[in-house]
Amino acid sequence: MANKLRNVEKLVLGKLEINSRESFLRIGKKIRKSQQRVSYTVNSLIDKGVIKKFYTIIDYSKLNMLSFRVYFKVNYISEARFRDLVSFFVKNPHTSWVATCGGRYDLICTFLASNPSQFNKVLKEIMEKFPDQLKNYIVLTTIVTRRFGRKYFFRDFILPEVIFGGDRVPEEIDELDIKILNEISEDARKSSVKISEKLSSTPKTIIERIKKLQKRKITEGFKPLLDPRNMGYIPTLLLIKYHNVSSRLENKLINYLKMHQNVISVVKTLGQWDVEIEIEVRDVMELRKVEMEIRENFALLIQQIESIPIYLSYKKNYFPEFLLK
Repeated sequence: MANKLRNVEKLVLGKLEINSRESFLRIGKKIRKSQQRVSYTVNSLIDKGVIKKFYTIIDYSKLNMLSFRVYFKVNYISEARFRDLVSFFVKNPHTSWVATCGGRYDLICTFLASNPSQFNKVLKEIMEKFPDQLKNYIVLTTIVTRRFGRKYFFRDFILPEVIFGGDRVPEEIDELDIKILNEISEDARKSSVKISEKLSSTPKTIIERIKKLQKRKITEGFKPLLDPRNMGYIPTLLLIKYHNVSSRLENKLINYLKMHQNVISVVKTLGQWDVEIEIEVRDVMELRKVEMEIRENFALLIQQIESIPIYLSYKKNYFPEFLLK
Protein backbone atom coordinates (compact mmCIF):
# COMPACT_ATOMS: atom_id res chain seq x y z
CA MET A 1 0.00 0.00 0.00
CA ALA A 2 1.22 3.53 -0.77
CA ASN A 3 2.71 5.79 1.86
CA LYS A 4 0.62 8.39 3.64
CA LEU A 5 0.37 11.81 2.07
CA ARG A 6 2.73 14.53 3.26
CA ASN A 7 1.16 17.61 4.84
CA VAL A 8 1.81 19.88 1.84
CA GLU A 9 0.28 17.24 -0.45
CA LYS A 10 -2.87 17.14 1.69
CA LEU A 11 -3.08 20.93 1.65
CA VAL A 12 -2.77 21.11 -2.14
CA LEU A 13 -5.18 18.20 -2.73
CA GLY A 14 -7.66 19.83 -0.35
CA LYS A 15 -7.69 23.03 -2.38
CA LEU A 16 -7.97 21.08 -5.64
CA GLU A 17 -10.88 19.15 -4.12
CA ILE A 18 -12.65 22.48 -3.58
CA ASN A 19 -11.82 23.90 -7.03
CA SER A 20 -9.42 22.21 -9.44
CA ARG A 21 -9.63 25.14 -11.84
CA GLU A 22 -8.10 27.57 -9.38
CA SER A 23 -4.65 28.90 -10.29
CA PHE A 24 -1.57 27.57 -8.50
CA LEU A 25 -0.79 31.16 -7.49
CA ARG A 26 -4.11 31.50 -5.62
CA ILE A 27 -3.81 28.03 -4.09
CA GLY A 28 -0.30 28.94 -2.93
CA LYS A 29 -1.50 32.12 -1.23
CA LYS A 30 -4.22 30.20 0.62
CA ILE A 31 -1.84 27.54 1.98
CA ARG A 32 1.14 29.91 2.37
CA LYS A 33 3.29 28.17 -0.19
CA SER A 34 4.90 29.53 -3.36
CA GLN A 35 3.33 29.00 -6.78
CA GLN A 36 6.40 26.96 -7.70
CA ARG A 37 5.95 24.70 -4.65
CA VAL A 38 2.29 24.08 -5.53
CA SER A 39 3.18 23.33 -9.16
CA TYR A 40 5.96 20.95 -8.07
CA THR A 41 3.62 19.18 -5.62
CA VAL A 42 0.89 18.71 -8.24
CA ASN A 43 3.36 17.36 -10.82
CA SER A 44 4.84 15.06 -8.17
CA LEU A 45 1.35 13.72 -7.30
CA ILE A 46 0.74 13.11 -11.02
CA ASP A 47 4.04 11.23 -11.31
CA LYS A 48 3.12 9.10 -8.27
CA GLY A 49 -0.19 8.19 -9.87
CA VAL A 50 -2.22 9.94 -7.16
CA ILE A 51 -3.68 12.53 -9.54
CA LYS A 52 -4.84 10.97 -12.81
CA LYS A 53 -6.48 14.08 -14.27
CA PHE A 54 -8.93 16.88 -13.49
CA TYR A 55 -12.58 16.56 -14.49
CA THR A 56 -15.69 18.72 -14.46
CA ILE A 57 -18.90 17.68 -12.74
CA ILE A 58 -21.54 18.38 -15.38
CA ASP A 59 -25.14 18.00 -14.30
CA TYR A 60 -26.26 15.72 -17.11
CA SER A 61 -29.92 16.20 -16.08
CA LYS A 62 -29.61 19.86 -17.10
CA LEU A 63 -28.74 18.54 -20.58
CA ASN A 64 -31.92 16.43 -20.53
CA MET A 65 -29.95 13.20 -20.01
CA LEU A 66 -30.54 10.09 -17.91
CA SER A 67 -27.85 8.03 -16.18
CA PHE A 68 -27.72 4.23 -15.92
CA ARG A 69 -25.23 2.18 -13.90
CA VAL A 70 -24.38 -1.31 -15.18
CA TYR A 71 -22.49 -3.94 -13.18
CA PHE A 72 -20.98 -6.55 -15.49
CA LYS A 73 -19.75 -10.04 -14.66
CA VAL A 74 -17.02 -10.83 -17.20
CA ASN A 75 -16.40 -14.41 -18.28
CA TYR A 76 -12.79 -15.51 -17.93
CA ILE A 77 -10.69 -14.07 -20.74
CA SER A 78 -7.00 -13.25 -21.14
CA GLU A 79 -5.58 -10.06 -19.62
CA ALA A 80 -5.07 -8.63 -23.11
CA ARG A 81 -8.69 -9.24 -24.13
CA PHE A 82 -9.91 -7.78 -20.84
CA ARG A 83 -7.87 -4.63 -21.50
CA ASP A 84 -9.42 -4.44 -24.97
CA LEU A 85 -12.88 -4.72 -23.39
CA VAL A 86 -12.12 -1.91 -20.93
CA SER A 87 -10.70 0.21 -23.75
CA PHE A 88 -13.92 -0.27 -25.74
CA PHE A 89 -16.02 1.00 -22.83
CA VAL A 90 -13.68 3.97 -22.28
CA LYS A 91 -13.99 5.00 -25.94
CA ASN A 92 -17.76 4.55 -26.03
CA PRO A 93 -19.37 8.05 -26.30
CA HIS A 94 -22.20 7.03 -23.95
CA THR A 95 -20.05 6.00 -20.95
CA SER A 96 -19.32 8.49 -18.19
CA TRP A 97 -17.58 6.21 -15.66
CA VAL A 98 -15.64 3.00 -16.27
CA ALA A 99 -14.00 1.10 -13.43
CA THR A 100 -12.78 -2.40 -12.63
CA CYS A 101 -14.06 -3.92 -9.41
CA GLY A 102 -14.17 -7.05 -7.26
CA GLY A 103 -16.86 -9.08 -5.53
CA ARG A 104 -19.63 -10.51 -7.70
CA TYR A 105 -18.80 -8.16 -10.56
CA ASP A 106 -15.74 -7.27 -12.61
CA LEU A 107 -16.64 -4.04 -14.36
CA ILE A 108 -18.81 -1.03 -13.55
CA CYS A 109 -19.94 1.31 -16.32
CA THR A 110 -22.19 4.34 -16.11
CA PHE A 111 -24.02 5.30 -19.30
CA LEU A 112 -25.62 8.60 -20.29
CA ALA A 113 -28.57 8.49 -22.67
CA SER A 114 -31.37 10.76 -23.85
CA ASN A 115 -34.01 8.19 -22.90
CA PRO A 116 -34.37 4.53 -21.75
CA SER A 117 -34.85 3.35 -25.35
CA GLN A 118 -31.53 4.84 -26.44
CA PHE A 119 -29.74 3.26 -23.47
CA ASN A 120 -31.35 -0.10 -24.18
CA LYS A 121 -30.13 0.07 -27.77
CA VAL A 122 -26.57 0.91 -26.68
CA LEU A 123 -26.51 -1.90 -24.11
CA LYS A 124 -27.95 -4.42 -26.59
CA GLU A 125 -25.28 -3.55 -29.17
CA ILE A 126 -22.57 -4.04 -26.54
CA MET A 127 -23.94 -7.42 -25.45
CA GLU A 128 -24.10 -8.54 -29.10
CA LYS A 129 -20.51 -7.36 -29.69
CA PHE A 130 -19.13 -9.28 -26.70
CA PRO A 131 -21.39 -12.36 -26.36
CA ASP A 132 -18.65 -14.57 -24.91
CA GLN A 133 -17.16 -12.04 -22.49
CA LEU A 134 -20.31 -10.46 -21.07
CA LYS A 135 -22.97 -12.82 -19.76
CA ASN A 136 -24.45 -11.49 -16.53
CA TYR A 137 -25.19 -7.90 -15.56
CA ILE A 138 -27.53 -5.75 -13.49
CA VAL A 139 -28.81 -2.30 -14.41
CA LEU A 140 -29.52 0.52 -11.95
CA THR A 141 -31.10 3.83 -12.91
CA THR A 142 -29.13 6.63 -11.25
CA ILE A 143 -31.66 9.00 -9.73
CA VAL A 144 -29.50 11.57 -7.92
CA THR A 145 -25.88 11.86 -6.76
CA ARG A 146 -24.79 13.68 -3.62
CA ARG A 147 -21.04 14.26 -3.52
CA PHE A 148 -19.54 15.15 -0.15
CA GLY A 149 -15.88 15.01 -1.21
CA ARG A 150 -12.82 13.82 0.66
CA LYS A 151 -13.30 15.20 4.14
CA TYR A 152 -10.09 13.57 5.36
CA PHE A 153 -8.10 16.30 3.58
CA PHE A 154 -9.51 18.84 6.04
CA ARG A 155 -9.52 19.33 9.80
CA ASP A 156 -12.17 21.92 10.53
CA PHE A 157 -13.75 22.49 7.13
CA ILE A 158 -16.79 20.76 5.65
CA LEU A 159 -16.83 20.71 1.85
CA PRO A 160 -19.95 22.12 0.20
CA GLU A 161 -22.23 19.27 -0.88
CA VAL A 162 -22.65 18.88 -4.64
CA ILE A 163 -25.98 17.48 -5.85
CA PHE A 164 -26.58 16.55 -9.47
CA GLY A 165 -29.03 14.45 -11.42
CA GLY A 166 -32.58 14.11 -10.17
CA ASP A 167 -35.67 15.99 -11.29
CA ARG A 168 -34.17 19.07 -12.94
CA VAL A 169 -35.51 21.40 -15.60
CA PRO A 170 -33.28 21.03 -18.71
CA GLU A 171 -31.35 24.13 -19.80
CA GLU A 172 -31.11 25.47 -23.33
CA ILE A 173 -27.46 25.53 -24.40
CA ASP A 174 -25.92 26.44 -27.75
CA GLU A 175 -23.21 24.79 -29.82
CA LEU A 176 -20.36 26.82 -28.28
CA ASP A 177 -21.42 25.84 -24.75
CA ILE A 178 -21.52 22.17 -25.81
CA LYS A 179 -18.01 22.42 -27.25
CA ILE A 180 -16.71 24.17 -24.12
CA LEU A 181 -18.22 21.48 -21.88
CA ASN A 182 -16.50 18.85 -24.01
CA GLU A 183 -13.15 20.64 -23.69
CA ILE A 184 -13.25 20.89 -19.88
CA SER A 185 -15.06 17.61 -19.15
CA GLU A 186 -11.83 15.60 -18.85
CA ASP A 187 -9.41 18.50 -18.50
CA ALA A 188 -10.89 20.87 -15.93
CA ARG A 189 -7.67 22.93 -15.77
CA LYS A 190 -7.50 23.55 -19.50
CA SER A 191 -6.78 27.23 -19.98
CA SER A 192 -9.26 29.60 -21.57
CA VAL A 193 -6.53 30.58 -24.05
CA LYS A 194 -6.12 26.99 -25.29
CA ILE A 195 -9.89 26.47 -25.45
CA SER A 196 -10.38 29.72 -27.37
CA GLU A 197 -7.68 28.78 -29.89
CA LYS A 198 -9.29 25.41 -30.53
CA LEU A 199 -12.82 26.79 -30.78
CA SER A 200 -11.90 29.94 -32.76
CA SER A 201 -13.16 32.21 -30.02
CA THR A 202 -11.58 34.65 -27.53
CA PRO A 203 -10.31 33.89 -24.01
CA LYS A 204 -12.69 36.52 -22.62
CA THR A 205 -15.69 34.81 -24.26
CA ILE A 206 -14.61 31.41 -22.92
CA ILE A 207 -14.16 32.76 -19.38
CA GLU A 208 -17.61 34.41 -19.47
CA ARG A 209 -19.22 31.26 -20.87
CA ILE A 210 -17.68 29.03 -18.17
CA LYS A 211 -18.88 31.45 -15.48
CA LYS A 212 -22.41 31.36 -16.91
CA LEU A 213 -22.35 27.54 -17.03
CA GLN A 214 -21.45 27.60 -13.33
CA LYS A 215 -24.12 30.18 -12.50
CA ARG A 216 -26.77 28.12 -14.31
CA LYS A 217 -25.50 25.05 -12.40
CA ILE A 218 -24.85 23.13 -15.58
CA THR A 219 -21.35 22.65 -14.21
CA GLU A 220 -21.25 21.81 -10.50
CA GLY A 221 -17.53 21.84 -9.80
CA PHE A 222 -14.01 21.02 -10.97
CA LYS A 223 -12.42 18.03 -9.24
CA PRO A 224 -9.25 15.92 -9.28
CA LEU A 225 -9.63 12.30 -10.38
CA LEU A 226 -7.51 10.53 -7.78
CA ASP A 227 -6.32 6.97 -7.32
CA PRO A 228 -7.04 6.44 -3.60
CA ARG A 229 -4.91 3.30 -3.50
CA ASN A 230 -1.84 5.40 -4.26
CA MET A 231 -2.72 7.55 -1.23
CA GLY A 232 -3.04 4.57 1.11
CA TYR A 233 -6.85 4.28 0.89
CA ILE A 234 -9.09 1.46 -0.31
CA PRO A 235 -12.04 2.69 -2.43
CA THR A 236 -15.23 0.67 -1.96
CA LEU A 237 -18.89 0.86 -2.95
CA LEU A 238 -21.46 -0.26 -0.42
CA LEU A 239 -24.66 -1.32 -2.18
CA ILE A 240 -27.73 -1.08 0.06
CA LYS A 241 -31.16 -2.61 -0.29
CA TYR A 242 -33.84 -1.09 1.93
CA HIS A 243 -35.95 -3.20 4.24
CA ASN A 244 -38.64 -0.57 4.74
CA VAL A 245 -38.87 2.40 2.43
CA SER A 246 -39.09 5.40 4.73
CA SER A 247 -38.29 8.96 3.64
CA ARG A 248 -37.62 9.95 7.26
CA LEU A 249 -35.13 7.12 7.82
CA GLU A 250 -33.52 7.65 4.43
CA ASN A 251 -33.00 11.36 5.13
CA LYS A 252 -31.50 10.44 8.49
CA LEU A 253 -29.12 8.02 6.73
CA ILE A 254 -28.08 10.65 4.16
CA ASN A 255 -27.37 13.22 6.90
CA TYR A 256 -25.36 10.64 8.82
CA LEU A 257 -23.29 9.76 5.73
CA LYS A 258 -22.80 13.43 4.86
CA MET A 259 -20.84 13.93 8.08
CA HIS A 260 -18.97 10.60 7.98
CA GLN A 261 -15.23 11.02 7.47
CA ASN A 262 -14.91 8.07 5.07
CA VAL A 263 -17.95 8.70 2.86
CA ILE A 264 -17.20 10.42 -0.45
CA SER A 265 -20.61 10.29 -2.14
CA VAL A 266 -24.06 8.73 -2.04
CA VAL A 267 -26.03 7.75 -5.14
CA LYS A 268 -29.75 7.07 -4.96
CA THR A 269 -30.65 4.37 -7.47
CA LEU A 270 -33.65 2.53 -8.84
CA GLY A 271 -33.45 -1.23 -9.36
CA GLN A 272 -31.94 -4.13 -7.42
CA TRP A 273 -30.25 -1.71 -4.98
CA ASP A 274 -31.61 1.50 -3.46
CA VAL A 275 -28.40 3.34 -2.57
CA GLU A 276 -24.70 3.23 -3.43
CA ILE A 277 -22.29 4.60 -0.84
CA GLU A 278 -18.77 5.45 -2.01
CA ILE A 279 -16.25 5.17 0.83
CA GLU A 280 -12.47 5.27 1.18
CA VAL A 281 -10.83 3.50 4.13
CA ARG A 282 -7.31 2.69 5.30
CA ASP A 283 -7.74 -1.08 5.57
CA VAL A 284 -10.28 -3.92 5.65
CA MET A 285 -10.75 -3.55 9.41
CA GLU A 286 -11.82 0.07 8.98
CA LEU A 287 -14.13 -1.01 6.15
CA ARG A 288 -15.70 -3.60 8.45
CA LYS A 289 -16.12 -0.97 11.17
CA VAL A 290 -17.81 1.53 8.83
CA GLU A 291 -20.14 -1.13 7.46
CA MET A 292 -21.12 -2.36 10.93
CA GLU A 293 -21.78 1.21 12.13
CA ILE A 294 -24.15 1.80 9.22
CA ARG A 295 -25.90 -1.54 9.80
CA GLU A 296 -26.36 -0.93 13.54
CA ASN A 297 -27.52 2.68 13.25
CA PHE A 298 -30.03 1.95 10.47
CA ALA A 299 -31.18 -1.61 11.15
CA LEU A 300 -34.82 -0.63 10.57
CA LEU A 301 -34.03 0.72 7.11
CA ILE A 302 -31.38 -1.65 5.74
CA GLN A 303 -32.19 -5.14 4.55
CA GLN A 304 -28.94 -5.99 2.80
CA ILE A 305 -25.45 -4.56 2.24
CA GLU A 306 -22.94 -5.73 -0.34
CA SER A 307 -19.42 -4.31 -0.58
CA ILE A 308 -17.74 -3.89 -3.99
CA PRO A 309 -14.02 -3.00 -3.96
CA ILE A 310 -13.05 -0.56 -6.71
CA TYR A 311 -9.71 -1.37 -8.30
CA LEU A 312 -9.12 1.32 -10.90
CA SER A 313 -11.16 4.08 -12.55
CA TYR A 314 -10.36 4.39 -16.25
CA LYS A 315 -12.82 7.11 -17.17
CA LYS A 316 -14.82 9.83 -15.48
CA ASN A 317 -16.57 12.16 -17.89
CA TYR A 318 -20.00 13.65 -17.21
CA PHE A 319 -20.33 15.13 -20.70
CA PRO A 320 -22.52 13.11 -23.13
CA GLU A 321 -19.93 12.83 -25.91
CA PHE A 322 -22.49 11.59 -28.42
CA LEU A 323 -23.95 15.13 -28.50
CA LEU A 324 -20.99 16.15 -30.66
CA LYS A 325 -22.04 13.84 -33.48
